[in-house]
Amino acid sequence: MAKPVKAAQPAKGGKSFAKPSPGTKRKSEAAPAGGAARPAKKFRAENGKPKAAEPLKKLSSKEKRATIREKKLAHKKNWEVIQDAVVLWERLRPKETPDAERKQLVNDILKKVKGKLLELVNHHTASRVIQFCIKHGGEVERKAVMEEVRANIVELSKSKYGHFLVRKLINTAKKDEVPGIVRLFRGHVAQLLRQPYGADVITDLYDVASTSDRNAMCSEFYGKEFVLFDGLAGEAGRLHSLQQLMAGAPAAKKRAILQHFAKALIPIMEKALVHPPITHRLVKDYLECSTGMTIEEAVETLSSTGEAVLRMVHTHEGAAAACMVLGYGTPKDRKKVVRAMKGHVAKMAADEWGHVVLCMALGCVDDTALTGKIIVPEIKELLSEGVHETTAVRVLLQLLAPDSRRHFPPAIYDMLHPPQRTVKGSTGKAVTDLEGEEDEVLDFGVGGDGGEEEDDGDELFTSKTDKKGGKAGKKGGKAGADKAADKAKPKAKGRGKQAAEDANEEGGAPEGGTEEGGEDASAGGERVLGSSKKDPAIRRRELLGSGPKSLSAALTAVVAGAAVALVRSPHSCELVVEVARGGEGGLLAELDAAGVGAVQEALVEDAARSPDEVAEAAGASIGDEEEAQGAVPSPAAAEHVFLNFFSSRALRRLVLAAAEEEGGGGAAAGFAKQLWDRAVKGRCKQWVGTHAEKVLAALLHCGVPEVQAAAAKELKPLVKGPVEEWAGKFLSHKDKPHHGPGAAHGQQQQQQPAAVSAGAPASTTPAAKGKQQPQTPATAGGKRAAQGQDGGQSGKAKQAKRK
Repeated sequence: MAKPVKAAQPAKGGKSFAKPSPGTKRKSEAAPAGGAARPAKKFRAENGKPKAAEPLKKLSSKEKRATIREKKLAHKKNWEVIQDAVVLWERLRPKETPDAERKQLVNDILKKVKGKLLELVNHHTASRVIQFCIKHGGEVERKAVMEEVRANIVELSKSKYGHFLVRKLINTAKKDEVPGIVRLFRGHVAQLLRQPYGADVITDLYDVASTSDRNAMCSEFYGKEFVLFDGLAGEAGRLHSLQQLMAGAPAAKKRAILQHFAKALIPIMEKALVHPPITHRLVKDYLECSTGMTIEEAVETLSSTGEAVLRMVHTHEGAAAACMVLGYGTPKDRKKVVRAMKGHVAKMAADEWGHVVLCMALGCVDDTALTGKIIVPEIKELLSEGVHETTAVRVLLQLLAPDSRRHFPPAIYDMLHPPQRTVKGSTGKAVTDLEGEEDEVLDFGVGGDGGEEEDDGDELFTSKTDKKGGKAGKKGGKAGADKAADKAKPKAKGRGKQAAEDANEEGGAPEGGTEEGGEDASAGGERVLGSSKKDPAIRRRELLGSGPKSLSAALTAVVAGAAVALVRSPHSCELVVEVARGGEGGLLAELDAAGVGAVQEALVEDAARSPDEVAEAAGASIGDEEEAQGAVPSPAAAEHVFLNFFSSRALRRLVLAAAEEEGGGGAAAGFAKQLWDRAVKGRCKQWVGTHAEKVLAALLHCGVPEVQAAAAKELKPLVKGPVEEWAGKFLSHKDKPHHGPGAAHGQQQQQQPAAVSAGAPASTTPAAKGKQQPQTPATAGGKRAAQGQDGGQSGKAKQAKRK
C-alpha cells in the first residue's frame, strides 16, 4: 500500500500544487491550476460519437398501482383492510342492490373489520363504511359493533370521525336500549359538553332519552353525589329543574350546588358551545337561581359575541335564557345581541320560540336607533307574508299592544317578564330571591378549564370567600378577616366602572339608576337587572315612526290591502283589530291616521256587502287555471264578515274598544259610528239570529251615545225580552279589555260575569272599567310577587276564620 504523500509547501506567489502520487497519472493528465477537478472522461462508441443515456423503463398502470400499494402497505396501518372494505361498500351502496345480497355484504365487511374497529373508526373512509353497515344491518350487526366499542365509547365521542359512529349507534338504537347507552355516559356529560364533537353526541343522546334520563343527565351539574350516584336519595331522575332541588335547601347547600354548577357550566359558555338543547336548559336554570352578581357575569359572557345567544332561540328553554340575557344585560350587552340579529330577523320571526326573543328585544332595548337600523327594516320586508303567520303577527302585536295576555300565551308572557334581580354596585353584594339576607359575594373562581378534578369533596360545600376568611382568621383574627374581605373590592369596583362606561356610551345614567337624579351604581347605588330606563311609549313611537317610509305606514298599507282575508283568519284577526283601533293608547292612529282610516274603510266596505255579494266575489277571485282544476272558494272567504266565527268576534272587540278610549273620540269610536251608519243601520232584522248578534250587542255598549241609542231603538222590537238581557248573552267576562295590566284584573274576575245594560253610561260598561297604566318588564316581576304575597295573606286569613 502506497504511503500518503505530504502536500508541498505553497510557492511565493501564494499558489499551492499537490504532488501526484507516482504511477497514478501521466504528465498530460496533471491537475489544472487552482485545484479544480477535471471533467469526466467521455466514452465514445466505435463510430466516434458519445453514447446516449439509457432510457428509464416505462411502467404500466398495473405496475404503478402495485408499487403504490406496496408503499402504502409499508407505511399505513390497516390500509389493505380499508381497501377491501371499500370494494364491498361500493357494491353495497346502490339502491338496486337486493336485500339478501346487501345483508351478505354487511356481514362480509364486519368480518373484515372485526377486532380492529376502534382503529378503523378514526379513519374518514372506514368510519363511513361502518356507519353504512349499521344503517343497513340488522339488530345482530348493530349489537356486535356496540359490544366492541362499548368500553371506549366516551373516547370515541371526542374523535373527529369516531363520534359519527357513536351518533349513528344512538340514533338507530331501540327505545329500550337508550337507558343503557345513557348509563355509559354517566359522569362524562359535563366533560363532553365542553368539547365540540362530544357536544354533538350529547345532543343526539338528549333528544332520544326519556324525561327521567334527561333529568339524570342534567343533574350531573348539581354536585358530585349526582356524578357518582343518582343523588343521596336517588332523586336525579325526578329533578326537572334546579329550582326544585334548591327549594327548602339550607344556605350552605345552595352555595355548594351553585359552585359546582358554575364550575361545569361557565367553561361551556366561554367556549360558546351553547347549541345543544341540554345546555339551553342548564343556562336557564343557572340564570334563574344564581345571585345578582353571578348573573351579571354570566350575561356578559354569553353576550360577548351575541351569536351565542342566537344559537339558543330555537328551543323553549333557550329562548327563555335569551330573554333573560336581554333583560338582565347592560345596554352594551343588549346592543351586542341586537347586532348579531342582523340577517336573521325573518327566520326568528317565523320560529316557534325565536319570535319571543325578537319581541323581548323590541320591548327592552333602549337604543332605538340601533334597533331601527337592524330589526325594523327586516320586519318591513317580511310584512306582506308575516301578517299571515302566527309568530310574526305576535312580533307586530308587541309594538301595537305590548304586555297583552290576550295576544301572548302564559308561557310566552312569563318569558317576556323575567323576575327582577338587584346588584349593589359599590359593595358587590347581591340581594336576590335566592337568599335575601346573604351579604357575601359567591366567588366561584372558575377558570378557563373548569375541570372537575380541581375541587375535592368537603371543600365543595364552602365558598371561596369562606375559605379565605377562615385562613385569615387563623393568621390574625379580625385583621386577617378584613384583609380577606378587601380582596373582593376590586371586582366590585371594576363592575361599577363598567356601568359608568356603559352609561357614557349610551349618553345617560347607568341602567340601574333612575332617569332623573338616580344613584350611580359606581357610587354605591343599586342596578336593577331586568329594567329599562326608557319610557315604553317613547320606545314604541320611535320604532314605529312616522312618514311614508316608516314601519307604521308600511304596516297599515299591508293590513288595509289584505283586511278582508286577515279579519277572517284565526290568528291575524287580532292584528286587524289593533291596527284599526290605532294601537295601545291610540299611538298608531297618531302616527299614521290616514293608514288607520284606510283599514277601517276596508272593513266597513266589506261589512256593507250582502252575503250573496261576498259569495260571488269569493268565486270570482279564483283564477282561470284554478277554475280549470275544479277549485272552489274557501268557506271562510265565502262567508260574510258578520257571519264568520273569527271575524264576528274580532269586530265585537273592535267596537267595544271604543268604550276604552278617553273622551270617546278615538279611532275605535269613529269605526263604530261608520259601521252603524253604513253597514248595520236599517238591516238589524237581517242579522238577528246569526253570529252577527255579537256585533249588534257590542254596538249597544260602544261608548258612542248616538250609536247606542239608535241601536237600542232598532233592536227593541226585534228581540225577545229586554234588550239588556238579550245583549248580556253575548258580552261576558271574555269581552273585557285584555290589553296591558288590565289582563290580570280581568282574570281575577272571570268567574263573575258582568251584567250588561243597554242604557248604562259608557263608564259603567265592562269594556270601560278602570284603565290602568301599561305594565313594563321592569314592574311585572314586582307586581306578580306582590300579588302572590297578597294571595298568601288572604289564604291565611280565611284559614284563621274557619278555625
